[in-house]
Amino acid sequence: MVKIKQTKKTEATVIRDTEFVNARLAAVGIELMLLSELRSKVDRQQFMLPERIGFFMLMLVTSGQGVHAVDFVDYPLSQGSLLFVRSGQVQRWSVNDTFEATLILIAPSALPHRSGSVLPREVELLALDDWYTQLQLDKENNERIFSDMLRLKSDHDNFDASRLDVSLIRHEMLALLLRIAKIQQARTDSAAHTGRPLYRLFQKELEANFQKQHSLGYYANRLACSESTLSRACLTAAGCPGKQVIDRRIALEAQRMLAHSVASIADIAAYLGFSEATNFVKFFRRTIGEAPSAFRSRMIAPMNMKE
Repeated sequence: MVKIKQTKKTEATVIRDTEFVNARLAAVGIELMLLSELRSKVDRQQFMLPERIGFFMLMLVTSGQGVHAVDFVDYPLSQGSLLFVRSGQVQRWSVNDTFEATLILIAPSALPHRSGSVLPREVELLALDDWYTQLQLDKENNERIFSDMLRLKSDHDNFDASRLDVSLIRHEMLALLLRIAKIQQARTDSAAHTGRPLYRLFQKELEANFQKQHSLGYYANRLACSESTLSRACLTAAGCPGKQVIDRRIALEAQRMLAHSVASIADIAAYLGFSEATNFVKFFRRTIGEAPSAFRSRMIAPMNMKE
């Protein structure tokens, strides 16, 4: 099953990392389990701590109700809810939830993602960057997704590590993801796909460099296009100019650190590439609408109440 990654980190980056580690399933990189199984294997206090996951997670709620937090958004869940959490996002489980769900954990190695300028056709069709975090499935789609998961779980439980089994499970996984992609696409305005290839490449570069590179010009140079061209692609795909996309990504990481670590504001500022803490405070206030200290107090208070 998944394993908490124990690594040496600077104080500014102390957010619990959870990686995909399963010796039996290492060759396939895909694991299925019930949420109740996960709860029974993880200490209650540890289970409720926020975690940055190093894999993709699908969760289909099969009964009950609850809430799951992903990057400061609480998603209400009930039967038929399908949740998709990307590698690198920070999630927080609630120990008070009573819902049951089927979980699918997918190691990055099992699903090529952001692998370069020329994406495999199926991965390009998936358009994972366009996916909503939560879908509420209708009865027909819920039955189809659940049926695909049952088939996948059967082969997963009988996995023998052979090349045939690896290929079988990965193809079944891809078929399931493509089915979900069709549902996702039905909710997405087709006009929003214009400019997506450039925007996806921008996202890849941004993810790798946002800590140190804050200017739109840097990314335009990396992608061999003008700043105006890149900004138009961002407007079409994300609904905001390129500089705002950069600022949002930096602010998200700042929010994660403020809420989920004990790092000082000065340490966070340095980690995110600000020469002075005062510059970071001004940036955060302008982007989020409040001071970093106020945001931290607001986020930590309800968490302490829950615990």
